[in-house]
Amino acid sequence: SGELARNLQVAGEVSNEHPVVLSKFLLNSKEIDIDAVAENGEVLCHAISEHIEQAGVHSGDATLLMPPQTIDEETLDKCRDTCRRIAKAFNITGPFNMQLIATEDGDVKIIETNVRASRSFPFASKTVGGDFIEVATQVMVGAGQPEWLKGKDLGLDGKGSYPKTYMGC
Repeated sequence: SGELARNLQVAGEVSNEHPVVLSKFLLNSKEIDIDAVAENGEVLCHAISEHIEQAGVHSGDATLLMPPQTIDEETLDKCRDTCRRIAKAFNITGPFNMQLIATEDGDVKIIETNVRASRSFPFASKTVGGDFIEVATQVMVGAGQPEWLKGKDLGLDGKGSYPKTYMGC
């Protein structure tokens, strides 16, 4: 349309290099957060939470639920695999957070990955009963993982150490 052409023209004048970002809104999709800590590209601990709201609500405004209640195990396995591959590809050492989207047809797509601790790190730590920031700090200074982590099921080969009697929300 004429309006779209005008807007694209204005965007091109603002930045010739990267003038426009187009995104697709996916209906009936769930947004998923993963908080994790890796050392030399290997994930040491992770926690997966789901957004209560449908995808599209900014993650900073979303209500998180941990452990996930409406996401099937196959989708969670895809999320863990994506987390593993990103940590390895970027050889991450330290904290990172991923926002993923699970579509109604079973696809899992990356919205963004941030190599830093997110607002949900304290929530994840309290809910799973392990201090992710302590793990991140120790691996970033080369001190290795803390002893307590070795007794937890927080790595990607496990399912995560979620509470059995309550949910974090």
